[in-house]
Amino acid sequence: MHRPSRTSRPSSRVFLHVAVVAAASVLTVLLAHAQREVDEPVTSEPQKGGESKSKLDEELFKKLFAQRRKDHIEAVQTLLKMDNYERLYKMITVLTEKIVEVVESSKSVIEKAGFLPHNSSFPVDTDVKDALSSILENTALFGDIILHLPDITHRILRTQSGWNSTIHWSLNFANRTRHLLNKSTITMFRLVEQELNITERDPDYFNPYRSAAHAGQREDTVKKKKPAKKEKRKKGPQIAKIEL
Repeated sequence: MHRPSRTSRPSSRVFLHVAVVAAASVLTVLLAHAQREVDEPVTSEPQKGGESKSKLDEELFKKLFAQRRKDHIEAVQTLLKMDNYERLYKMITVLTEKIVEVVESSKSVIEKAGFLPHNSSFPVDTDVKDALSSILENTALFGDIILHLPDITHRILRTQSGWNSTIHWSLNFANRTRHLLNKSTITMFRLVEQELNITERDPDYFNPYRSAAHAGQREDTVKKKKPAKKEKRKKGPQIAKIEL
């Protein structure tokens, strides 16, 4: 009876970490936006002032997004430390499901507002800003997950094929708002699209995270299997000795 409680703790910690990251992002944007409105002087040229404010908002958005990317990497590193395949599979399933839900909800806000991502525009409405942030941040987090844990994530997407359309939409949306992203995130999205076969893979396509993850798994597997092989020869039954 103690095992289930231990199983739930790492999962809830990762999930809460991701939830806190998302909440912190929204709060930061809202507080910064409110403070600028209070401090901003009244000008006689509203259109010009509006353009200046939009640029400031966009720059703030980029900075916050870059910080959020660091949080995403920490969350993925926590996932990589989980040594139980079944737990990890369930955790990524839950995370992907929540990511899809958030993207779909934010997509609805974007479409109702009639917001069209263009290189020269940045939303003024707070709800649209929050939706934009949610889509890009959650899409980026999913991208990190599938690149670092491709085998599990591909397996999940095969069983949850209904999520693919939302994921494809979010990646397409991210491409249309790439002016808000840093270079490393743009590169990451290119890898994700090829990993998911959304776009044709380059002849020299290579997922560096896949090999790194597999290298660590191979070391652990070799260490576990060596003593097991000796026991297999002595006791006979082989299947009973395989640990997944």
